[in-house]
Parts: sequence; structure tokens; C-alpha cells
Amino acid sequence: MDKYSPEERRLLILDLLAAHHKVMAAELAEPLGTTEATIRRDLRYLADEGRCKRIHGGAISLSPQTWTLTERSTQHVAQKQALAMAALSLVKPNQLIFLDASSTHLLLASLMPEHQGLTVVTNSPAIACRLLERPGIRTILLGGEQDPLVGGAVDITAAEGINKFRFDLGFLGVCAWSSDLGFSAVHYQDSEFKRRVAERCGSLAVLCNDDKLESLASYPFLHAADLDYLICTRQDPVLVKTFEGEGCTVITAG
Repeated sequence: MDKYSPEERRLLILDLLAAHHKVMAAELAEPLGTTEATIRRDLRYLADEGRCKRIHGGAISLSPQTWTLTERSTQHVAQKQALAMAALSLVKPNQLIFLDASSTHLLLASLMPEHQGLTVVTNSPAIACRLLERPGIRTILLGGEQDPLVGGAVDITAAEGINKFRFDLGFLGVCAWSSDLGFSAVHYQDSEFKRRVAERCGSLAVLCNDDKLESLASYPFLHAADLDYLICTRQDPVLVKTFEGEGCTVITAG
């Protein structure tokens, strides 16, 4: 006889997903007092209900809900400020830098060092406006149709504009990361734009909120091996081992 009812067991699974972002059926069977096959059925049920996303042998959290840039700017502010502060260690005088549309990058733009010969390219009008408040930073805004959810331009006009640059350092926004599929985006056009940016960067960095780790959006575009720096606030030895094993430096903010 099972230790918990199906409803109780599924609630416990959701609690574990909320805490750890990823669960494996083989690891849940014994503590939840049932079989691995039953856990797999529970995960299938929860995935069908839109509560998680199935992966081989388990499930991961869904990517955070998509909000506008303005809405995202009011969420997890302290964590984003810590990420932005840590990212400053990568910024050097006279660099050509790309800042992708992102609420965390909006904070980073406010902290960019002045009068150091920086040129910053962005696809976000909000970030461009913030940079114009920083004396001595040359600001270039990519053209194209503005996507209100992305908070910037990611269409073909913006993508073609990227080809005019070879960046010393690029900061890419991400919607989710999973150990199986890497970084992913909610929108296809955004993922293709990010892929093109990555190809034009000498060094590439991602500032990643905790709620994006071990979650999955629809369109994967980047693996740990393609990244030079991951900046996060989670102190997780497994995460560090995963990225540094692929040659990516992990910087813990906080």
C-alpha cells in the first residue's frame, strides 16, 4: 500500500520541484513510499496539467512566467542588484560591450563605469536611456521592431545589425537553464537573435536568477561550453562542477 494518496504525493512532488527545480523518479520512489513507475505516472499527470515539464527520468520546473521588462524590473530586485554588481568585475576600459534586453542588465547599465572609453550596444531602448545618464559611455541602439515582452528588438533588422560588430564582451539574457538542454528562451525569434549575438562575442556572460536554474523554456540556444562566465547567487557545488567542467567560470554574487 502506498504511503501517500496520489493527491498528497503530487503535492509533495511540487514542493520538491519548487525547492530544487528538478526531480528524478528513481530518487523519489523510496522517500515517497511507492514505486518508480508510480512516480513516473505522477510526473506525467503533473506535466499534462501544466505544472512541470518532463525530462528523461524525471521532471523540471517550468520557466518563469513571461512579463514585460517593466514588470520584471520590480521582481527579485535585491538578487538582480547583486548579480549586476558582480558583473562589473568583467567590464574593462575601452571595451565594446553588448547588453541584451533584460531587467538585470537594466541595473547593470546604471552601474557601468563612466569615462573609461566604453562603447555599449543594446537592443533595448530602456537600457539605452539608462546608459545615456552615464557620462563618457558611447551608446548604440539597434534598430528593429520592439517586442514588448522581450523589452527590445529581436527581429531580422536587429539580428542583421549585430553583424556590424565584434564584441569584446556580451551579456545575454536568458529565460531558463537546465542541465539537459542548456539555456533556453520563451520566444523563437529571441532565441535566434541571442544565438547570433553569441557568435559575435569574444567573451560571453550570463547573469542568472535562481528561479531560472533547472527550468526549461521552449527554445534552447546556448550550452555551458559556449559560455565564458556564469554569474549567479546560488552556492551549489554541483552547478559549479557542471559549468566549470565545460570551461565556464562561475562567479557567485552576494
